[in-house]
Amino acid sequence: MDLHFNLVDEPWLPCVRDDGTSVELGLYDALTQAHILRELHGETPLGTAALHRLLLAVLHRLFGPKNKRAWSRLWQGGRWDETALQDYFDQWRPRFDLFDDDYPFYQSPEPPGTPEPLNRLFLPLGYNSTLFEHQLADGSLTVPAAQVARWIVTMQASGIGTGPPSNPYPAGPLINAMIVMPQGQTLFETLIFNFIEYHDDKPIPALEDDKPIWEYDENPFPPDPKTFYLPGYLGYLTWQSRTIHLLPEWENGEIRVRECYLSQGARWDNRAIEDPMKVYVRDDKWGMMSLRLRQGKAMWRDAGTLFQLHQPANIRPPVAFSWLAEHVASGDLQPSQIYNYLTLGLCNKQAKLDFFRHERMPLPLDYLADETLSEKLRDALKIAEGVGTALRRAGWELAQWVVSPTDSRNAYKDDTQLVFSQLNLERRYWSRLEVKFQSFVRDLPQDRHAALVDWVKTLQWTARDAFTEAAEGVSNPIRGLKAVTLARGTLERLMARALELEE
Repeated sequence: MDLHFNLVDEPWLPCVRDDGTSVELGLYDALTQAHILRELHGETPLGTAALHRLLLAVLHRLFGPKNKRAWSRLWQGGRWDETALQDYFDQWRPRFDLFDDDYPFYQSPEPPGTPEPLNRLFLPLGYNSTLFEHQLADGSLTVPAAQVARWIVTMQASGIGTGPPSNPYPAGPLINAMIVMPQGQTLFETLIFNFIEYHDDKPIPALEDDKPIWEYDENPFPPDPKTFYLPGYLGYLTWQSRTIHLLPEWENGEIRVRECYLSQGARWDNRAIEDPMKVYVRDDKWGMMSLRLRQGKAMWRDAGTLFQLHQPANIRPPVAFSWLAEHVASGDLQPSQIYNYLTLGLCNKQAKLDFFRHERMPLPLDYLADETLSEKLRDALKIAEGVGTALRRAGWELAQWVVSPTDSRNAYKDDTQLVFSQLNLERRYWSRLEVKFQSFVRDLPQDRHAALVDWVKTLQWTARDAFTEAAEGVSNPIRGLKAVTLARGTLERLMARALELEE
């Protein structure tokens, strides 16, 4: 049976309507209805980012924009041009077929190696790992074509780097970095907010004609462990970090996939490419480096770097933030408007999935228009870090007194570390601040002084509550009472000092 699943028409993109109901749509319907859809989301954070980047590649190919005026016309139009999209998909429709004989979408027509269970391809992405582990050996897992389509787009963008240097599986562009995407009230707004200036020199200089991967008749980036390619922006958005070939089956009235071919893909030059969706910070040794995720640190704590639009020598925020700032200045966007931004990420350790991140934070456009306001935001985060440091030091002292009640200086470090870890102070403190920080971000443009005063009070109360709860876990009543009393005094002293320094 000749099997086909064309992503232009078949429903596979998971969208949310304005009334909150879910619907799966093909590429054409998702783009032409974007102005009446609330959002697009994947099964994982990087799935969400990868699907948006695919749509952006199509839109950039059609609409540019080459300059601010071109963007403004698209923004004022309020929707994507259906005729232009129809003409484009009519021209390239066969290239969007997941199982085309000659140009299977995001795959190679020549299967490398031998067939493997589908689990082998998608287990590193964290999709239902328990199920996959049970079904890995016998290859019993079969997945509908729509779901496989989402997975393959995600894998190409966020495959985890593995293997020896001589024959590596390269990491996808989205791995081990904070991905930032402004989010509007509709999918159209989200896409156009991430629809940055695009031509031969921006946002990535193209060495030759730039186009998405499906428009090439032959692979312009053949896998080679010694070659690091420098694609243009559309080539980068549709990068193929794996060489894949799916083997479809007809099962119970639908197309499903049980096996695939898999081998390494191409390597992109991460030393020469700065991803517009990432945050870059200058390192004294390595130059500009993308901001990485950390297990114990929520991404909102780095929010201050996102709005540092006037320090290009040391920090490069997401390009979309700088682009939107220009349109706030030109009057296309009102600074009083509040949208959101998504921070998404996946971090791996030793070629294995470590953790996902997905946070949604408010984006008042005032911060893009007023540098002094963004400075106040950074000050607020510095105060929070200062109070957090005070809490951590007080917690360490508490642990020392618990271990050595007669003289804390004699406490063994390993024993102290064990007690300190059990207090769980930092999680108690930082996890409670996220929602409060969102409110603070919204309040600060309205009344800077009052918002900062309330924020400082919130930090103090939160630190004290975290310390009190942790202290209740100190088991020995006599030893614990002395330890808690001394450490609480340290907390108050260090918090006062941190606030004085910030003032």
